[in-house]
Amino acid sequence: MVADRNDYSGHFDPDFRYEDLSKEALVRLVREFALIVHLLDRSMCAAIAMRFGGDAMKELAVEEWRGASPVYGPRLRQIMNVEGDGVPAIFKVLQLDPGFPHHYMDVRYQVVDEHHGFFELAHCGALMDAEPFGDQMVTNMCHHIEDGTFDYTAQAVNPRARIRPVHRPPRRPADRLPHCRWEVVIDDDTETLPEADITAITAATTAATFRFPAMRDGTPHVPGRHDGTSVATGAPSEVEPS
Repeated sequence: MVADRNDYSGHFDPDFRYEDLSKEALVRLVREFALIVHLLDRSMCAAIAMRFGGDAMKELAVEEWRGASPVYGPRLRQIMNVEGDGVPAIFKVLQLDPGFPHHYMDVRYQVVDEHHGFFELAHCGALMDAEPFGDQMVTNMCHHIEDGTFDYTAQAVNPRARIRPVHRPPRRPADRLPHCRWEVVIDDDTETLPEADITAITAATTAATFRFPAMRDGTPHVPGRHDGTSVATGAPSEVEPS
């Protein structure tokens, strides 16, 4: 084992673990992992469209994110100690979300207060993929898919949150910047969404319920307080297997 590797050059280590990497190497790896989420999404959507057509692709792309984001969002909150349920907490989760890989999706955030904020994409790599195929492809992604998923993501942090477009593609004019802008509002009158069937199914998978063991030095995967609860959620911390 070589601690604090800056890369994986040299000999093969059969006991290699991510914690062997330096911070710089981990940052490179995390950025690539976040981009790989989009590569997996692209290949999944393309395969569905080739076999079943564009309407099926649009429907199943919504189900994919509707199923996953309300499950992995709370996991991210727990391991990163993201406390609270206001707009700043929602934005923290979006900053950590692999669906918003940094640089590929250049997202800017503006907190007005705990109940109100905006975010915008100064650059959207996904839009760059969609625009060459015309307005219908862009509308499918930026309207139908986002409308079907954004509120589920926000309401996993606060059931009274909603996300609505200020403006979004198709771009008029064609070089409009930022690519899109969204408003986040937390309001008692917001209609909360019932848990989608696909979310419940996803939440029951082994991936959703998996618990990581402690790291080599004994550091638990989930930070916790002395009372055995998660700092972020107040829920019981995961029991680390031996």
